[in-house]
Amino acid sequence: FPKDNNNLYQPKGVLFIVADGMGGHTGGKEASELAVDVVSDEYYSSNSDVIANALLFAFKNANLKIHQSSMDSPQFNKKGTTCSALVLADDKGHIAHVGDSRIYKITDGNIIQFTNDHTEVGEMFRKGILTEKEAQNHPSKSVLVRALAIEADVEVDLIENILLSHGDCFVLCSDGLAKVGVEEIKEVVLNNSTEEACKKLIFLANELGGKDNVTVQVIRIIGEEPTEEIPLY
Repeated sequence: FPKDNNNLYQPKGVLFIVADGMGGHTGGKEASELAVDVVSDEYYSSNSDVIANALLFAFKNANLKIHQSSMDSPQFNKKGTTCSALVLADDKGHIAHVGDSRIYKITDGNIIQFTNDHTEVGEMFRKGILTEKEAQNHPSKSVLVRALAIEADVEVDLIENILLSHGDCFVLCSDGLAKVGVEEIKEVVLNNSTEEACKKLIFLANELGGKDNVTVQVIRIIGEEPTEEIPLY
């Protein structure tokens, strides 16, 4: 967002979102769509020029609206969604995050996962109870401890002022991509166009036995032009 405009130097920059719903097909779909709609609307309509504040405002409002819609629809009273958002504005990146969808940055041949997985297994990994390999293969790795709409309020992770350089790439993805290792993600992104990278990463996730849906966005910073066209698969 805004659609068909990827100019980083416009007011509040460019916003990218991945939301992965839970609570059954219909409830999860409704929650994730509502998250994308509300976050994008509230972010750009916020009175704050501080990007982190505008993102926090947008996430809090999305959480409240989805939570309220769950209360109004008893058949979907357990619906919720992850939400990971990236804003690219001027020469900086900014992230807001809840859940286990991920945002990676690839720069200078290195890949960094900026987001923490808000899952039971993610908590155990950060506490040193599980190794990275144990966490990746744990049967409860998708059990969320934090997501939008679970409660009337939500804690949002915020990361500000990520420096941008020519050639940097960002990957936003749902947890369906988790079976693909980070080094493999890096190699696919660096050696393919953004569109082909999305297709190949989804293919790899399925080949590795992924049973979950997979959403991937790949964004590349190029020269004087802020970003190239952003395909979404």
